[in-house]
Amino acid sequence: MRHPRREASPSTSPPLLFHNAPPCMNNDARDSGSGSPSVSDPEGSVDRERLEERTLLMEEDEGEAPEALTPDVEALRALVEDVDCQCAPYQSVAVAAVQILERALRYEREVAEAALSLGQQEKLRSMVEVAYQTASVLRDTLNAQGHKVMRLCTKESLSDPGGDPQSSGQPWWFVLTDALEVLEEGTDQMASLTTGQPPDSPARELSQLITQLLRSHHDALLLEAE
Repeated sequence: MRHPRREASPSTSPPLLFHNAPPCMNNDARDSGSGSPSVSDPEGSVDRERLEERTLLMEEDEGEAPEALTPDVEALRALVEDVDCQCAPYQSVAVAAVQILERALRYEREVAEAALSLGQQEKLRSMVEVAYQTASVLRDTLNAQGHKVMRLCTKESLSDPGGDPQSSGQPWWFVLTDALEVLEEGTDQMASLTTGQPPDSPARELSQLITQLLRSHHDALLLEAE
């Protein structure tokens, strides 16, 4: 059961203006040169080393329950039905979340296509579907200004080839490592947005939900590497 929201007191600082929303995220071109293993390397030794250097993103954000459940699409739908989606801080976070989710989605699809078994592929495609539906729900909550920002960001991303996976046809370890990097970056970005929002605000709840979703997908892929 959701608790009633506390009304902001007159002394509460005004919400961030929408024009102060995080700028469109430019994705640095990914290095697919000498650091990537060749197809002739069946062991994928370089990518294994990169994976071994990673740590599970299991640190909980301050104030979160120690064992938060993996968020799903229904949890997001319940949130957007219960909060004011038209306020500027929410719109700012929603735009950033859609960008991050759609980028992660492109890499997760590559991982699913490169899966080593049918069972693994079905599991990964289920994750892809969750990410897709989550991004779709968020897009539906954007107002006219939010859609305008998304169109501008789409134009920028089209001019940045580094934003798309460059690993099609590459070995499993290479594709998996790239997806882990993107999910880790997205988790960090959403966690930063969380700390910048007032407690109990719709924007903070949304950013926490998306942070947990990205973290759960990162950890699920990391388990596939073991």
